[in-house]
Amino acid sequence: MSDAARIARSTATIDVLVIGGMSLLYVALESLHVQKRWSFAAVGIALLIYGTFSIRRRTHSFRTIGFRTDNLRAGLMPVGICTLIGTIGLVAWAKALGRPLLGNQVLTLLALYPVWATVQQLAFQGLLHRGLMVLLPTPTLQVLVTAAAFACVHIGNPLLVALTFVGGLMWSILYRRWPNLWLLAGSQTILAALAYPLVLGDAPLARL
Repeated sequence: MSDAARIARSTATIDVLVIGGMSLLYVALESLHVQKRWSFAAVGIALLIYGTFSIRRRTHSFRTIGFRTDNLRAGLMPVGICTLIGTIGLVAWAKALGRPLLGNQVLTLLALYPVWATVQQLAFQGLLHRGLMVLLPTPTLQVLVTAAAFACVHIGNPLLVALTFVGGLMWSILYRRWPNLWLLAGSQTILAALAYPLVLGDAPLARL
C-alpha cells in the first residue's frame, strides 16, 4: 500500500470514528432528555473543532467535502426532483391525516433549520460517507451504512427513523454523483420542515 493510500485510510478511519462518537453522544443526550439546544450545541461545537483541526492539517478542503459551487447547476435539477417527490409524498400523507398544510411551524422551520441541516449533511455525507467510501468495499454498503447511521441519531420515534433512513439513502446516492452540501442541506430543510409538523405532528423547536 502506498503512503498516499495509507494516509487516506487513516484519515477515513478517524472521520468515521469521530462522527460515530458524535452520533453516540447525541443519542445519549437525547436518551437523557437533555434539551435540544444543548444537544445541538454540544455536537455543533465538537464538529466545529474537528472541522477546524482537519482543515488546519489539510486533510480535507471545503471543496472536497462538498462546500462548492461549481456543480450547483448540475446538481440542482436531480436534487430538486428528488425533493419535489418527497414533498408530494409528505403533503399527500398530511392530507390523509387531515392536517393543515401550512402553518407557522412550517415557516419557522424553513427559516431556522438550514444551519442544522448543513451540520448534519457535513457530518454524515462530507465526513462519514466519504470515509466509508475509502473503508468499505462496495457503494451499496457505503450508502446503506451512511443512511442507517443518519437514521440512528433520530432513534426514539420509529416513524422518524424510517423517514430519515429513506432520506439518508436519497441524499447519499445524490452526494456520490453531485457532492454539494448546500443543495443537500436545502433539500433536508424543506423535507424536515414538512415532515415534523405535517406527518409526525411534532414541534421540535418548542423543545429547544
